[in-house]
Parts: sequence; C-alpha cells; structure tokens
Amino acid sequence: MNFQLIHIEQLEPQHYPAIFKSQKSPEYKYIGIAIEDDGSHYYWAKGVGLKITKWEYQLIKANPKLYYFSTALKLHFRIKAQLKAGREGGNYGL
Repeated sequence: MNFQLIHIEQLEPQHYPAIFKSQKSPEYKYIGIAIEDDGSHYYWAKGVGLKITKWEYQLIKANPKLYYFSTALKLHFRIKAQLKAGREGGNYGL
C-alpha cells in the first residue's frame, strides 16, 4: 500500500487569475491523500474517500493545482458533491 500527501491549492494569481474565491480561502487549500493498494487507487480529502482510476491517481500526484480542466478540480467537485449528498442523507464516498 502506498500513500502520498497531496497539497491542493489554486494556481498563483500572477500566473493565472484566481478562478474561485480568494487565494486565502480554506475551501481551495487543503491536504488530500492519494492511495494505491494492490492495483486499486483511491483519493481521500475533506473526510471523503473516492475510488479513482490509475490515470487520475498519477495526474493528481503530478499536478495538485486547481484550475480549469485539471484532475485536482475534477476530484474537488466530486468530493464537494459527496459532502453535499452526505448532508442530504447520502453517504460519504466509498
């Protein structure tokens, strides 16, 4: 089993305009964990676990920045949807 901490954050504003809230917003700066276990891949952040593809696993490790079309942003929105579903009576991921 392999674990890697992933520091998620927006691109710096001097390189790319802020996409969402202020750079100081904790909603867009957090730590996730990329997990590889016996050929399966998972991503955990904000209390939510997601099963992801090997490709997503490799991309989130290589580029943890939130910007349009990034894997980090795609996973961020999947986590946000799971959190919303949990508040509405759903589950929290896996």
